[in-house]
Amino acid sequence: MSEFLDKLGMFSKHLGEGVSKLFKHGEKRNIRIWELASFIFDHPDTRKTTQELLGLVFNEYRLTIGPISLKLETKGENDEHILELLAMEQGEELFSFKSYEEDQTVKDKYALPEYVYVHLVEG
Repeated sequence: MSEFLDKLGMFSKHLGEGVSKLFKHGEKRNIRIWELASFIFDHPDTRKTTQELLGLVFNEYRLTIGPISLKLETKGENDEHILELLAMEQGEELFSFKSYEEDQTVKDKYALPEYVYVHLVEG
């Protein structure tokens, strides 16, 4: 009987890992940084904090959609410059945009889970 329970436990563990992988590899939507930032600005669940340092205004926006956390940092009273955008899923980085990286621009596209995109658009 113990052997049966061990096998059942292993089956259950592998089934759980399989389901988790299925959702991680679900449909993705490519989205440009400036477009994602725009959705974050306008979403009603977004939390914004502003700080002024040496006469410069810095803004931080945070939005959580299910297991996805988005953090956007901008500079300027009217968010004239996107400094950084970070997307995390359950503590794991999906992607990171940093304006000071030479090979990144706000026109670059990043893969975002489809359900997050839909939630942003409908937000």
